[in-house]
Amino acid sequence: MELPRGKSLWGDALFFRVESEREEAELLRNQLDERPYAATGTGEEGDLTFLRPGEWVFAPFKEALIAAVTRWDQIGIKTRWYDWRADKSAAPSYDDFVRDHAARQERFDNNRMTVFEALDHVTYTPDTFTGYWLIENLPKGMSMLDWYGPRYRHCIKRDAKLIEAKCIMQEATFDHWRYAPRKGLKLLDARRGEWR
Repeated sequence: MELPRGKSLWGDALFFRVESEREEAELLRNQLDERPYAATGTGEEGDLTFLRPGEWVFAPFKEALIAAVTRWDQIGIKTRWYDWRADKSAAPSYDDFVRDHAARQERFDNNRMTVFEALDHVTYTPDTFTGYWLIENLPKGMSMLDWYGPRYRHCIKRDAKLIEAKCIMQEATFDHWRYAPRKGLKLLDARRGEWR
């Protein structure tokens, strides 16, 4: 799905196509202050091609960048709350999680967990982890694990409004893809000095 060149997209994101390194350097310089988040195509083959080499999207915040690059709304990616505790057919079940959490408490109390295990243990408790936000209708039948990668941690903010949850999931997409790049796409954050 082609993006409109130089026209404002959702969240004031902009799409550009450049023909030379000089044009690219000027574009980066001009967008730095107003739109510090950027994505460009690398030409590397992957399961999805969002941008080609020389194509750039700039946005003032991460959510707008991901919404534009992935064509989130155009392809119909949906966000919804999954109530794990209420799903009696879930495997593993919520009850299994509660039992496992109680069993892990001894390891936590005796300092026999890694920092990341301990962080998960105190974050995902039976009171806080009753469900989580999902994204569905991903391209090519992808699962959330395919989309985010193995380091994804569920968003368990059950009181979030739908638009807030959507933005959280888009921001998580940016963060995961920046550190574990999706083939064919490079994400940059000017606030971290990642632009040349």
